[in-house]
Amino acid sequence: MIHDVLQALRQRTHQILITTHWNPDGDAVGSALGWAHYLRASGHQVRVVLPNAPSKPIQSSPGYTAAYVTVAEERPDEAAELFRRAELHFALDYNTPSRVGSALEPFVREFAGRQVLVDHHQQPDPLFTEAFSSTAKGSTSEMIADLITADDGWGKVDVACAENLLMGMITDSGAFRFPSTTAHTMATAARLIEAGAHAHAIHARLYDANPLSRLHTFGHGLRSAVLVAGGRGAVLVLSLADLESAGYVAGDSEGLVNWGLSVDGVEVSVLLREDAAGLVKMSFRSTGDRDVNEFARSYYSGGGHRNAAGGASSLGLADLKAELIQYLEQWLA
Repeated sequence: MIHDVLQALRQRTHQILITTHWNPDGDAVGSALGWAHYLRASGHQVRVVLPNAPSKPIQSSPGYTAAYVTVAEERPDEAAELFRRAELHFALDYNTPSRVGSALEPFVREFAGRQVLVDHHQQPDPLFTEAFSSTAKGSTSEMIADLITADDGWGKVDVACAENLLMGMITDSGAFRFPSTTAHTMATAARLIEAGAHAHAIHARLYDANPLSRLHTFGHGLRSAVLVAGGRGAVLVLSLADLESAGYVAGDSEGLVNWGLSVDGVEVSVLLREDAAGLVKMSFRSTGDRDVNEFARSYYSGGGHRNAAGGASSLGLADLKAELIQYLEQWLA
């Protein structure tokens, strides 16, 4: 099916729209901008719509400030017009329209043109009748690189395209340490480096240019850590008071949940982060066969991958923490 899409792209120029999920991470932005660079090099007219702005380090990605990138939260009327004008829509790094946020979801659901999903999360929405979906892949950026290979298009991959795709692969693989990292992943990364991507510069931009608020946020979260279920689970908490004390800005807690897994014997780590809207955002990480995607779906209307998932709850922070610990005690027994 995806070969039909590539064939259509070769036949004529298209008006293309690329979207990704709310709170776009490195893979969301990397795959969107990388694919946009490639399609523009192929002669297409391409626009990228991000639901809201990513964290500051990701905003330094090549092409983020280009005129063809629109942040819908900042320019909603422009984003709506782009949906109306596009004839082909690529939905990247999300499996259901609700992931783009309430403002953009109706536009995705009612899009009149051709829609193509490229994603590595479980259970893609049947709305996307054309889908390149694989949970075996560690990132959507790796899947975009696979599309470029299928299109025999590596000659059109410039440094900006390569940098964005490698950034996406690095962030969603935990710098190539997660179980989804395969020989194919590493071969793809090598090819992107050959195309001009600088892995050390990407790593420095993402991980070695932290604001002080991020360190303070991590400090609060790490200090809150408790072990449950005989040491097989870890729970970390960030309250609104913690975030205010740290001077928190969006993205400061990214990766914090992974630190729970660094404790010897921990199989599942959960971060609870309170927000001003009255919700508690939940991040789940696991090792081995512990399926946090199923856990998040079962208890918190969430989901994601076997070893990385998210969710949310309207319970108060203290009540949610007590409930979560009870569920973890049962599940990890």
